[in-house]
Amino acid sequence: MTPPAHTLTGARHRRIPTAAGPVDLWWYVAPHGRTLPGRTLLRHAVAFRQARPVTSVTVVRDPLGRPELAPGQNLLPLRLAAAHCGPVTVAALLTSPRDTTRIGIGIEHLASMPPPHLLRSALRPGEDTAPPGRPVALRREEFLTLWTARQAVAKALGWSLLRALVDTEIALRPRLCLARIGHDTTPRGWQLIPLTLPGAPHTVTLALHQPPPRPRRETRWTSPAGRH
Repeated sequence: MTPPAHTLTGARHRRIPTAAGPVDLWWYVAPHGRTLPGRTLLRHAVAFRQARPVTSVTVVRDPLGRPELAPGQNLLPLRLAAAHCGPVTVAALLTSPRDTTRIGIGIEHLASMPPPHLLRSALRPGEDTAPPGRPVALRREEFLTLWTARQAVAKALGWSLLRALVDTEIALRPRLCLARIGHDTTPRGWQLIPLTLPGAPHTVTLALHQPPPRPRRETRWTSPAGRH
């Protein structure tokens, strides 16, 4: 779907169903090898969502470096994420009143597999995608899925990619998921979604974290001793 003329010309978007609610995915391919800043695409995406001028939307960074809406703009409670690779910029918006809901997105494109020494640095021991006889194209696709998923999780948490390389593990099977975060080998509330961009060869992964609600503690109780 192409947005109206008051938003960024050439930007495209579609809606992605997720466990946390629908996410608006936006992407833009900059001409002449340039790169559009992620916050610029986010401003246009928010303006389109809110039907207001782009100049009235301000996107800032929170203390962990994640994009967020500046206070006092009378906007919906949106969770924001953005990333870019070369001329392609992607952005994601999720409406959520819960401050604990997090969103991140990763994007990458490689024409060939990285050399073995880079693979050893980029993957955890359980993430090896190169068993003997596996087609190179499939190995590259799996590597990019793992890499962009790790990028997306790092952005959702406000972590550096270096920390994410140490403190996260991603599983491809039986489905793409976050298998470990720190010492937690059963992280809850995470959803990793592989995405494709029409007309672009890039691999994109969306990460969402919506912590499960805490069990409600019973504060009222009766006992036989209290009955008359």
